[in-house]
Amino acid sequence: MGANATVHGWPNVEATDLVVGDDFRIWSVYRRTMISGWGRIRMGDRVFINSGVVLFSVEEVVVGDDVAIANEVYLTDTSSHGIEGRPLVNKPVRIGNGSWIGARAIVLPGVTIGSRVVVAAGSVVTKDVPDDTLVGGNPAKPVRTLTYPDGCVRAWHD
Repeated sequence: MGANATVHGWPNVEATDLVVGDDFRIWSVYRRTMISGWGRIRMGDRVFINSGVVLFSVEEVVVGDDVAIANEVYLTDTSSHGIEGRPLVNKPVRIGNGSWIGARAIVLPGVTIGSRVVVAAGSVVTKDVPDDTLVGGNPAKPVRTLTYPDGCVRAWHD
């Protein structure tokens, strides 16, 4: 665990291979937040996890620096079950630096989200998202390219 980690409320953190960076913040007050699984979970510096988030890993989830994961986001690297006689899907998930995953979004196995991306609330991300893009919908599709001033490292601001 990095320096200055802050925990508000009572999250359920039972991941067996979890590393968090400096200034990590997790909020679990009005809804239980869960970070779980036996896969690798790596979170960079200044990551914020809001109430009600479920993050589950059986292979690998990597979250970059300066990422905000809003309330009730569901993020997993596994389909949990196969269907139609097919095997289950386990593929790593990656979230780039400075991205913001909006409230109640779902990020599915195998997705790579670029840097400074905004995932609109309620979106279901099924495919990779390039840097500096706003995506929304089910399935999530690019809405527009995001333009940032020089020196801006993240999509969200306190």
